[in-house]
Amino acid sequence: MPVTPEVLGPVWASDRMLLGDRARWAGATVSRTGDERSLLVAAERGDRLVLFGRGEPGGVVELLRDRVAALRSSAGLGVAGMRGAAGTPGLAGWMSVPRGAVVPEDVLRPLHLEPFSTWDWLLAEAPPGTVAGEDVVVPLDPIAEASAIADCLAEANPGTTADPTGPHEAAWVGVRDEDGGLLGVFGAQTRGGAEEGGFSWHLHGLGVRPALRGRGLGAALTAALSRAGFAAGAQWVSLGMYADNEVARRIYHRLGFATLAEFSSFGPAGSTRPPT
Repeated sequence: MPVTPEVLGPVWASDRMLLGDRARWAGATVSRTGDERSLLVAAERGDRLVLFGRGEPGGVVELLRDRVAALRSSAGLGVAGMRGAAGTPGLAGWMSVPRGAVVPEDVLRPLHLEPFSTWDWLLAEAPPGTVAGEDVVVPLDPIAEASAIADCLAEANPGTTADPTGPHEAAWVGVRDEDGGLLGVFGAQTRGGAEEGGFSWHLHGLGVRPALRGRGLGAALTAALSRAGFAAGAQWVSLGMYADNEVARRIYHRLGFATLAEFSSFGPAGSTRPPT
């Protein structure tokens, strides 16, 4: 079922995060609490089921409890199946819930998920001002320069899932040294907009080589790429960041991004990165 504003309900129909992500949710179901203050999306992402909660934490936990009961029933799992054996697949491959939600063990156990990270979602609804160093930021060809971008990210941001050759890539920018090598890169995906046919940009894969950090390249890359998004017609520009990265947060806030939502994520044991 397409995740339309009507499916999101009256409280969440204009939520920028949900509107942006809805195009990536295949076969999604959306459940909401009776007071409409909490929402849970269950969507297929590749070969895994992803659960995503938004709103009041306690309500999200109740929706999760109902979803787990439904998943157990459809999978034919009893109490023994709930416990699961080490290494066996759980009922979900990833989950993000509002920070502050206390997910009880009887919900986590059948999902086979454990705490992974805390992260924030940020939004800008207007282009940033020009920043120092932005004049050295250049557009990149994400296909022809894919290996060079990947090489930069391997050193500068090895945990990212950003892939310049992936679907929905909108643009990549970078900063080069005098020999043409990449000192830093940043990319953007096209995501949903406020209405059918509208779109937004989601920034991902920021990486500045360690030896060059502290010189303003991250801010310059972010400002240039954000401005390119608005120039291309994006209705807003978003990005996600790990919650403990206060240096990045100060940069983003200075450029006009606001923290819209805070999350805790859960993944399978041994996970090193979230799903793309």
